[in-house]
Amino acid sequence: MFSRITDKFKSNPTMYYAMSITASWAGVGSLMNFRTLAYGTGLIPAIIWGLANSVACVLFGLIAKKLPTVRELMRTRALRYILGFLTLFQCWTNMTGIREVFEDTPLGATGGTVITYAVCIFFIILLLRRGMIRNVLTDSGSWVAVYGLLYLLTILAYIKSGGRVNAVPAGTEWVNMKVGLWKGFLLLPGPFTYAYFFELLDYNDQNSDATKKVDITRSFLFAGLMFGWYMVFSCALALTDFSPVLNVIKAVLITLVAVSSISSFLYSEYLLFGKKLGLAVDIFTVGFWPFVVPLGVMGVWTLMSEIRIYMVAVLLLVALVRRMVLKKRGVTA
Repeated sequence: MFSRITDKFKSNPTMYYAMSITASWAGVGSLMNFRTLAYGTGLIPAIIWGLANSVACVLFGLIAKKLPTVRELMRTRALRYILGFLTLFQCWTNMTGIREVFEDTPLGATGGTVITYAVCIFFIILLLRRGMIRNVLTDSGSWVAVYGLLYLLTILAYIKSGGRVNAVPAGTEWVNMKVGLWKGFLLLPGPFTYAYFFELLDYNDQNSDATKKVDITRSFLFAGLMFGWYMVFSCALALTDFSPVLNVIKAVLITLVAVSSISSFLYSEYLLFGKKLGLAVDIFTVGFWPFVVPLGVMGVWTLMSEIRIYMVAVLLLVALVRRMVLKKRGVTA
């Protein structure tokens, strides 16, 4: 079974890459933070944030293709360590999200904590071998399940509410619009801190296991479109309430979204540091997590996003300057 799926992936990986990119990028905050923003600052700022979420991966795919010196810089030891540090926060955000979403279910925060640990341990072991293919295929499978649960939850939620939507402020006041614009802007550099995305580019170029080489920029474009569709449902779900039964379905949905991101982040540490040191970093990530839980999903995400924006700005500037220097010398990057 796994062999047949692997062969199918190798012969035409474009959409598998796209689903894996979408699943890795989504993260637990894509659903939870949309609702937090909608009720905290208004619907329009939340929609702006959702649009930026959808554009981010497309922007990365285009820049990575047009500015290859970015990939060259990302291979340096200094930047690999910086990426590894940021990946800790990205993993903690999703781990915290699983815990929080189960607080409204019979399992409670304790059950969510147990599930979080189980997921992390499973993927730490699974991705030690054949990491790339396994990560792409598990991401793709989980994202199909995410869409199925997303449709089911939305339909049931609106049937339960009789088609009514909650009164959510528009948030058109400038003080609220600034929040949406700033948090949306914080999203745009995000993909540049995903070691997994850079590895996908190299994996596609190297073709070391006979996987067909494709125009992977198209995969990032398709990922942006799929994520945009996902954001439409995030908006719809933010406007309704959930019964105890629907809270369980929502918890499973958000857990699936988070699991896809967690697997990519844990795998990223192997890519950045090698298997032995990467394993140690992954174990530290899981062990230190209880100390960042009090920050909450939005707290961890905001802290990480504000750190990475300066790093990516400097990275792109250096890559652009280096490209200009190489071009002046007649050297191809």
